[in-house]
Amino acid sequence: MIYRRLYIVVIVRVLGILANSLMLAFIWYEYRDIVLLVNLVVLLIVQIILFIRRLNKVNRDLEQFFNTVRNSDTSVKFGSNRTKEYRNLYKQFDLINKDILGIKIKNQNQDKYFRALVEHVAIGLISIDSNGKVLLFNKAAQDIFNRIHLYRIEDLDRIQEGLSSAILEIEPLQKRLISLHRNNELVQLAIKATKLKLSGQAIKLVSFQNIQQELDEKELDAWQKLIRVLTHEIMNSLSPINSSIGTISEIFKNRKQEGGQINQEESDDVVTGLEIIEERTIGMVDFVSRFRDLTLLPSPKFKLVNLVDRVNQILKLLKENLQSENIEVNVVHPKDGVVVNADPAMLDQILLNLINNSIQALRTCGNKQIEIRISETEKTSIDIEDNGCGISEENREEIFIPFFTTKENGSGVGLSLSRQLMKLHKGSLTFTSRQGGPTIFKLQFNS
Repeated sequence: MIYRRLYIVVIVRVLGILANSLMLAFIWYEYRDIVLLVNLVVLLIVQIILFIRRLNKVNRDLEQFFNTVRNSDTSVKFGSNRTKEYRNLYKQFDLINKDILGIKIKNQNQDKYFRALVEHVAIGLISIDSNGKVLLFNKAAQDIFNRIHLYRIEDLDRIQEGLSSAILEIEPLQKRLISLHRNNELVQLAIKATKLKLSGQAIKLVSFQNIQQELDEKELDAWQKLIRVLTHEIMNSLSPINSSIGTISEIFKNRKQEGGQINQEESDDVVTGLEIIEERTIGMVDFVSRFRDLTLLPSPKFKLVNLVDRVNQILKLLKENLQSENIEVNVVHPKDGVVVNADPAMLDQILLNLINNSIQALRTCGNKQIEIRISETEKTSIDIEDNGCGISEENREEIFIPFFTTKENGSGVGLSLSRQLMKLHKGSLTFTSRQGGPTIFKLQFNS
């Protein structure tokens, strides 16, 4: 950046050096006066040095400016410099310094804000570098692990063996549940991780959320729902039994008081009452047996299973039912099939339950269709979709509860059992539905 005053200074200095040089040459050729020649040479040297210093002054100021920027020193002022030809340049230096100071203050404020935010959140946060050094250990994490300081992630193994390995092994976007035994108390922690790079350094940020209270609430809610279903089922059986026993008891009491024998009508009532008692007792035994089946599941026997083959096998078993209900089935799958590690018998039971549910859901519908989609994108999955009437909003939270059913002769065991079998496979069973359909049940396999 060159200004008019700088032009004048440069021109004057150059003309002075040029005039001195010409005079030096003239004296040399005409007079050969040594004293005068020495004085002219000295004057020329002084002019050149002053010219170079003048030109280098801005370089020195630029170097000083860049040093202040590199060292984040915004206290240096350049505008007070008296060299008039560079005054505007120095003003720009000061303006840049002022902007840098503003950015510095803004970054400091943001740093304070994010530090306060990190300390305020109820989720524990730990960040570690590639060497296992802990860079961040917020207040929530301190409360979870009952430690004020954490310098290396391996120090967590002093609290519980294997904690550091669980944190180091978790991958980004992966979720994991770990149990922490702390002061004779069991705490369930949901952990997630993400990776980022800051100034070329790889950093892993891990979050810890204490979900023990949520699990306790879910467990209590599940028990309440299960007790409600059990109470309903038992009362449905006990009410007619009590009524029948009361009727029979009344008949025999009356006959005893009157000293006579029961007549044919009373005999028929007794037989009917005993049949009701027998029927309800058998029903209760069956109910208890089904409940026992839900709680005593065998361990799966894993082997490589082609999902396409299993689905086609189940469709063959249900062929008559599908044809009698006029249901069209479409199976979509990769050309070469999809192989997973699973228990074939358990997998067949799950597929039978879900496809039978779809058949029953389509009984009152027209244009009945079931589509089964088998895929292996991020996770291997099977989607079973029917275009039935859907699941009502009030029933969506209940369908996986044991013995809950909306069918007249349903057991209420199929979906609950299927979900438990999927959990034994380290997988999941979920659904999406709306009133009026369609309904999609999704099986996801982690293996």
